Amino acid sequence: MAWDEWEQLKADALVRRQEGMRLDSAAAAGGGGTGESADLKTNKSGKKAAVKSLRNEIRPDTDTAGSHADESSSATVREFSGWATGSGLKAAHEEWDLQVKSLKGRLGEDQTALEKTHQDFQYLDFGIGGQIVQIDTGHETRREG
Repeated sequence: MAWDEWEQLKADALVRRQEGMRLDSAAAAGGGGTGESADLKTNKSGKKAAVKSLRNEIRPDTDTAGSHADESSSATVREFSGWATGSGLKAAHEEWDLQVKSLKGRLGEDQTALEKTHQDFQYLDFGIGGQIVQIDTGHETRREG
């Protein structure tokens, strides 16, 4: 391999690396990103709809589905008591209960987090605004009068 070829390969690799990796920076002007502004945004109506769905549909339906499985599984476990099938079904039913409780807990946490997000964004905006107001530019304000 000639020296010039080696130098060209190194230069090409550097260009590829610079084009493909961008840490802690915004997209270059006119390129990259999604085409939207770089401002942090939140979708208030989307979060509101998600919270409503969690509260009115998903969480209650999860309770209903979990209870339905409880009734039919318990009856089946009783029918097969004393058999290996009965003890296996009982173990599976206990695991099902744990999974349903875990899911219900997670859904509740998600609902709470979504409800709290708007407030968090608002406090963040107020906090940053307060910090900006305190910045001393070193220039006296010009008063005309």
